[in-house]
Amino acid sequence: MCMKRRVAFLILIVLQVIAGGIVYGQSLTDYLAECELKYGSDADLVNGEKYFYPYSTSDGDPFFIFESGSSKLRIKGKEFEEQSLRYDIYNHLLILDYKDVYGGTTSLVLRNEWVESFSLGSLQFKGILGPEGERNFFQVITESRISCLYRWSKDYQLNLNSGVQNYYFTEPQKEAFLFVADQFYSFRSTRSFLKAFDQEQQKAIKLFIRQAKIKVKNSTDSQMRHLIEYCNSLPHEDL
Repeated sequence: MCMKRRVAFLILIVLQVIAGGIVYGQSLTDYLAECELKYGSDADLVNGEKYFYPYSTSDGDPFFIFESGSSKLRIKGKEFEEQSLRYDIYNHLLILDYKDVYGGTTSLVLRNEWVESFSLGSLQFKGILGPEGERNFFQVITESRISCLYRWSKDYQLNLNSGVQNYYFTEPQKEAFLFVADQFYSFRSTRSFLKAFDQEQQKAIKLFIRQAKIKVKNSTDSQMRHLIEYCNSLPHEDL
């Protein structure tokens, strides 16, 4: 069998196994290591792309959190506990770090269309069709009749203050959305937050924000959950 046909055949086997969920009690990293042991060290057999870090000469990094930690991952309906994940919010890639059969660390780019959700520490993320119609990962603050979602990104810019050509990553930037009645409402302040509601609701919510001393623009996740819980407690005849 020629090399191209052999690789195509092996890719088909692995994709069928993953798609069918035939992993049983294995961890995802154990499964990937088993694939590597059986079929060789070509990571393309599992997801189509190895991850190489191209920013070693730049300041900062493209990740939401640089160090990978113990995470929970859901792929095509199957959950994997205690995975080492990094979320590249500049390129919008989810990176899995795992030990290969030789004891070295291998990094794989997971297929975004297969990843349903994942966690980074206590933060929960979910793959959702965004307001532009493209699928992105959103941090889920609350998920109910009125949901609150954050989309994170970084910019990669030239440092004009240095004497040499040097690029750097900005700090993480947040886009905040309310998801109400199948519509996204972007907000950055109390004023834009209230636009998702009718006039009577706006009065009640504005009073609650004032009494709870919440600054929507700089609110913590827990403050935002508290606010959305209140919004969900209001009658919503049109939702």
